[in-house]
Formats: sequence, C-alpha cells, structure tokens
Amino acid sequence: MTKKLNTMKKILPLVAIVLWVGCESLDFADPNSPVVESASIQSLVTGAEAGMRVDLAIFLRVLSVVGREVYYLEPADPRYTGELMVGPMDGGGFLTTRPWNAHYRVIKNCNLLLDNPDLDDGGSGFAKTIKAYNLLLVINVQDENGARLNYDGDITVDVATKAQVFDEIEALLDAGFSDLQAAGDDEFSFVLSSGFAGFDTPSTFAEFNRAIRARVAVYQDDWAVALTALGNSFLDETGDLDEGVYHVYSTGLNDQENGMYEDPLATTIKLMGHPTFQTDAESGDARFSSKVLKRSEADTTLAVTTFDNLSSDWGITVWSSSTDPVSIIRNEELILLKAEAKIGQGGDGLTEINIVRDAHDLPAATSGGLSQLLHEKRYSLFLEGHRLIDMRHYNKLGDLPLDRDGDAIVTFPLPETETPG
Repeated sequence: MTKKLNTMKKILPLVAIVLWVGCESLDFADPNSPVVESASIQSLVTGAEAGMRVDLAIFLRVLSVVGREVYYLEPADPRYTGELMVGPMDGGGFLTTRPWNAHYRVIKNCNLLLDNPDLDDGGSGFAKTIKAYNLLLVINVQDENGARLNYDGDITVDVATKAQVFDEIEALLDAGFSDLQAAGDDEFSFVLSSGFAGFDTPSTFAEFNRAIRARVAVYQDDWAVALTALGNSFLDETGDLDEGVYHVYSTGLNDQENGMYEDPLATTIKLMGHPTFQTDAESGDARFSSKVLKRSEADTTLAVTTFDNLSSDWGITVWSSSTDPVSIIRNEELILLKAEAKIGQGGDGLTEINIVRDAHDLPAATSGGLSQLLHEKRYSLFLEGHRLIDMRHYNKLGDLPLDRDGDAIVTFPLPETETPG
C-alpha cells in the first residue's frame, strides 16, 4: 500500500527527548522517568510524532502474529513463534515491554505539552488527541489487563481497568476536539510532518480526531456516537481510499526507516503471510494479490520457508521500500467503520461494503452483515493492526487458526516493571 503523499515540505527530525532506537533488547527507559521539562512546544510535538514510530514494527508484529495474519520466522529469536504463539507471555520480555514503553514515552511528551503555560488551544487539541491514540494502542494489546492512567511512576497505584481506560480515551478525544474547534481555521503554532499533510491545521486535525473517536466508539459498540464522529471526520465515500494520516520515514541522518519492510524476494525474510490469507481470499481480489506474493513462483530459486514447524511461501508486498509510510488511519477504514456501525444498529452495512468492493473491482456483495464486514476488514486493512482487535471484539478468537498442537491466542501481562514486588 502506498499513499499519494505531497512532496515532502517538512522534515521529521528525531528528538532526543523521546527517541530510542536499537536492537530488540530488554533494556528500555522507564516511560515514567523525567524528560527535559524546558523543551519547546515544537520539540515536544516533533518528539511525539517521532516517538510514535519507535518500536512500531514490534507493536504491529505482535498484533499481527497473535491475530494470525502473519508469521515472524526469526531463528535468532524464537519468541515470535514460541512465546507469542503458544504462551504464556513474559512480562519482562521485549514483546511485552517495548510497545508499552514506547507508547508511554509519547504520552509523557503529551503531558509535558499540556503542562506548558504557552500552549494554545490548537496545541492542547493535538496533545490530547495523540495521548488518547497512544492509550488506545496500549489497551489494544493489554485488553482486560488494563493500563496505567497515573503517570508519576508510582507502581503501587492500581492499574486502571479496560473500561476506565476507554473512558479516559473518550474524554481526551472529546476534550481535544473541543480545543481544536476553539482554535478555528488558523494554522497550528507548530509544524507537523508530511504524514499529516491535509490534516495539519486545527480544523483538519479535528477530522483526524473524529476518525479515531469513531474507531473507539465502534470498539465500545457505541454505534450512534460512531456515526456522529464519522460525520465529522474525513470520511469520503467517493474519495481516495488511501487518504489519511501516516507515519512517515526516510533514510536521512537521524531519521527512522520503516521496520516492517522486507524485500519479499530476498533469500531470507522473516515476515511471512499466514497461509490462510491465501486460502480464504476471493479469486481476483487485488487486496490479496497486491499485499502478498508467492515467493517460489516469483523466483523459482526460493523455497518455502519453514521454521519451528511453521511454513509459509508468502512474502509481504504491502510496502515497497523502507521509506514507505505506515497507516495510522485511512478513508477505507472509515467507510468500513460506517458499515460496522450500521450493522451494529441492525442494518446490513451493504452500501459501504460495496463501495469498498467496487473500488477494488470486486463484484457487489449481496448479504452484508458482520461476517461479510469482517472479511472486508481482513483484506482491506491487512497488517494495519485490526484483525486481532476485531476478532476479540466479536468473541471470535476461536475462529483464528492454530497451526500446531499447544498453540494458543495469547494475552499480555502487565510489564514486570509496572507491578510491585
């Protein structure tokens, strides 16, 4: 998937306040530790954006492996095929701690922004929206184990429940939306990266805020709120399905590259499509054929990859280079969220489902409903972090394939650093 980004007008430098890069070690800074309190608003905003990309590849692999969208066949680290597919998860291991810590570092930046006496309404709306979004990513992994809503490092304070975290996310998004509306059509007092092209003023960023609010409302079965939020978002049923907000990358000095990208025809790759992504695909569905390729057919010198009693021949072609953007939220998802909300209200969602199918040159579906909607989301939003969440939402985790005796759909404990004793 590629986005038709405008020519880069803004560069996203790394900010030392938040950016932590390196190998997937177990050593990661305490997300509640102090950072530079005197940082400028611009540096904190830029740092929040840069921080959202830190360990994003680990986060997406975690959700996508557990959701049986892909395998990550890494002989040097068998936790991806062992712990992550069998369990139990290690509360001290990087698969648990790294995404958690990365998201809370961004939240810390947002809290510093909100404490800055020079922050205006637009900046407040930005900070609350990004803070809410990162809390959402935390709870999407932690699920019923909850998350922290205290940010002072006191691990004796009870962890918030899933319901409490969602209440906080909703409150932040709604307060952020109000701030952005108060800021009006003026420019932000800071600069965003090209990943926010088209959403880089308070009024347009508010549309991004409402898009995330719609996603949250759907997760909560709050269908009317979802539809209202979608009406104030950038949803466009006749528009480009790829229009949206993205993480952007470059090979520039001190910048980050897209850690999800691998050359699908390299001799050795690790990220491989789950075989059921092919067996369950419709004939002629470009959402399948554009996102994976059969390596042994594309290059007869390549054999099926097998590791830890798992095999796949499907290389990932979602990204074509290490500088391709990664979606935060796109118009295609919004159209399908509208279908989902209508189904939740007792409808069939068929109009929106068929808008998406028509855009991919597929014949119109005839029945609609939840099963059809989940099929469309699976193929439209492949590797965007939704499959596991959707199957969990609708109590369908038992429908996900288990490839070996002893495999399970794992759950994630709180990091050991967040629990007393």
